[in-house]
Amino acid sequence: MKATIRKRSDNSLEIYIPKKDLEAVVIRTEGEDGKWGGVFELANGWKIQVPYFDNEPKLPITLEVRKVE
Repeated sequence: MKATIRKRSDNSLEIYIPKKDLEAVVIRTEGEDGKWGGVFELANGWKIQVPYFDNEPKLPITLEVRKVE
């Protein structure tokens, strides 16, 4: 599903998933050292897989993500 990731004024990340009409703050990330992306845990309890990038992309960005259990 498509998701838009943006940086909030306090430098935390926020994700909006239009298909689910969901807007949530990222509370934790799990990923590879030196890469941006991986599994993002959202404030509502969801975990989503975000593609890896070598460097943090320019935000906001719309990406294809998937929900993981």
